[in-house]
Amino acid sequence: MKNVKLLTLLLVAALALPLGVGVSSGQDEVKLVYWSMWNETEPQAQVIQSWIEAFEAANPNIDIQATWNGRQNQTLVRTALSAGETIDFVDQDADPISGGLVAEGLALPLNEYLDETALDEDMPVRDVFTPGTLDLFAVDGQVYLWPYVYNTSQFWYNKDAFADAGIEQPPATWEEFLDACQKLLDAGYDPIAAESDIQFYQIDYLTYQAVRYGGVGFLLQTLEDPTGEMWRDPIYLQAAQNMRELWDKGYIPPESAGYLWPAGQQTLGVGLAAMELVGSWLPIELANVVEGSFEWGGFNFPAMPDGAGDQNDLMVYLLSFMVVKDTEHPREIADFLKFTTTQENMQQMADEALVGVTRVDVEWAPEIADGAAAAANATAVFGMADGGVALYPELVNNILYVNWSKLFLGEITPEEFVETMVDDQAEYWANAG
Repeated sequence: MKNVKLLTLLLVAALALPLGVGVSSGQDEVKLVYWSMWNETEPQAQVIQSWIEAFEAANPNIDIQATWNGRQNQTLVRTALSAGETIDFVDQDADPISGGLVAEGLALPLNEYLDETALDEDMPVRDVFTPGTLDLFAVDGQVYLWPYVYNTSQFWYNKDAFADAGIEQPPATWEEFLDACQKLLDAGYDPIAAESDIQFYQIDYLTYQAVRYGGVGFLLQTLEDPTGEMWRDPIYLQAAQNMRELWDKGYIPPESAGYLWPAGQQTLGVGLAAMELVGSWLPIELANVVEGSFEWGGFNFPAMPDGAGDQNDLMVYLLSFMVVKDTEHPREIADFLKFTTTQENMQQMADEALVGVTRVDVEWAPEIADGAAAAANATAVFGMADGGVALYPELVNNILYVNWSKLFLGEITPEEFVETMVDDQAEYWANAG
């Protein structure tokens, strides 16, 4: 069956690729150097490797040499490029690579290639992407990232635990959320799983509250305030108090303060905890932990009282390809990226890696079907820390993450969090100029 599928892919590639992209002979040999954030044994890497093999078979003059670096890929790429090493294209989480290599001017604009006709649809390539995914990290109208994996940030939960606690529908408001947490606690569950050492998980509680209270862009606007005074908006004190209430009422069990990843999420996998606010990769990470008829559900972060944001506003974690600006082979790389974006190849990624993807007409795995629904119904999408990771990575990583983690773990009070952010951010911007 695998050989039949490969032959089918090759035939489709040969027939569908436009002139200059299909089976070629007598052309100059082209070597494309690709550095990836995946580890070679991960299913995502295995799917990409199968794409490479199919594309190379349809284009015998092209050799794509993949290096599987793992999550430190961007750091390794930056060091290699600085040393003059040739790298043609890379992939990474969209937020940090946007705030890193793209912001450093090392990426090639992709607009002209996205305006070309898709390989399997009579429409521009850009039109096969889920709305919002291409624009999310665009700079002055220029698209530098070609997203392919789409993770949603939601509460992922055990449907059986919710049913056992008498919760008929996922909570839509903060009041309903607190009520659900109490019902789960009364039924013998730890309502919320949490990790003590993953700051970019912890910050989602602040990001979502800021977006639900103030609307998409409110947290980003706050980060851009050179005085830091916007942190004194009542929204942030309330958000910090809400966070501590979850701990004070036992909705996050006290022992979570000592959990190192993946200890927290494993309590959800084995049925002790009921939910966790995290990306849609969670059900896949816990696939070998859950037992029996474990049924996953996902629901959006609840609406906040009198909030300006919509509950369907969705934070997303995209994974994207980036073409290095100085590559000598932009045409060949663009042809490969168009090839990865066919409906068949995107469906393969969804089926074999069990992740969400950025193409509109692809069905996601049953475990993350609620993520697909959230993506389809999103009124707006935004990146990590409301776009702050992409635009101000140093401020977010070294100040916001650190201070919120202290609040999250009870090391400082809500009032201290607000005042610390005011002072630290003012100092940051004073020194940034």
